[in-house]
Amino acid sequence: MPKIPVLYSDTFLTDYRTVDCENPDRISQIHTFIKEIADFIGPQPCDEKDLLLCHSENLIHSVKRDREVYEVARLAAGGAIQTALISLKRPAFGLIRPPGHHAGYNFNGGFCFFNNMAIAIKHLFAEKLITNALIVDIDLHYGNGTYDIVKGDKSIVFKNIDAYSQKDFFQQLRDAIESANNFDIIGCSAGFDTYVRDWGGILSTDDFEEIGYLLARSNPHLFSLLEGGYYIPDLGKNVCAYLKGIQKACL
Repeated sequence: MPKIPVLYSDTFLTDYRTVDCENPDRISQIHTFIKEIADFIGPQPCDEKDLLLCHSENLIHSVKRDREVYEVARLAAGGAIQTALISLKRPAFGLIRPPGHHAGYNFNGGFCFFNNMAIAIKHLFAEKLITNALIVDIDLHYGNGTYDIVKGDKSIVFKNIDAYSQKDFFQQLRDAIESANNFDIIGCSAGFDTYVRDWGGILSTDDFEEIGYLLARSNPHLFSLLEGGYYIPDLGKNVCAYLKGIQKACL
């Protein structure tokens, strides 16, 4: 079975200044669990021109005030771009940190500094590699930053899953990807905080495998970027299940 390309760097283990729950253990735990099915690839930092595709100069300069955060966040955005580029040929996953879907054009929050998903998608448009894109956000929390950046862009469709039960989640997901094969690429903001032992409390490990399978089956040009997921004891196995679902879909 082919391994999944996974963008990863030890730099994402940097204990930069943020809230306690968004800590380096999230990344190390996932890294340990997915070793057998992952083909790890080292990312390169994005250019500032990529940041400017999605963010104001004021926001970028505000992040720059903390040099450590800025360098890690720029590497995460660069990793997101590389993940998206790889997915034009085969599905890929960005094991990156910090997360990004709460960072908008001129604001950030929710442990996010730059919007990795939006930057990756906008980079592909800037390079004229795609003509349209579907973004599906499966995180427990609304991807308000992503919406802020892509709203009004008719070439990008943003679907946010906002469910309070397993049944509702899968109905919304199937609706979101119903016409996925009409898009050049799908970007999944892959949050795992809907897990039964995490804040959301509705999805099992097997559910994450099914989610990966459904997404990859809907369109093989799929890239996924890590967002939330804070129950660290099971986070690695949940991400591993998600990637196995993608593998299964691509056989």
